[in-house]
Amino acid sequence: MKQIVYDIVVFLHLMGFTNKNTKLKLLTNMYNDKVEIESEALVNIVESIVDDLKKRNVNESIVSCLYDFIDLINHESSY
Repeated sequence: MKQIVYDIVVFLHLMGFTNKNTKLKLLTNMYNDKVEIESEALVNIVESIVDDLKKRNVNESIVSCLYDFIDLINHESSY
């Protein structure tokens, strides 16, 4: 799960998010083992980011990539 969180953080940084964004800061803290987040809460955070991006009319491929991360999280949490 930690690798998925890392991949999400890197992806969001590449998309222009900064650590001023509280959701990204929370994910970064999770990756750095400063906070533990249940997979369900992690999905909610990523869905919230998707909602924010949709409001900004970002390219659908970016949103699709984040949905792929959600699928990975759900797959990992099923084990």
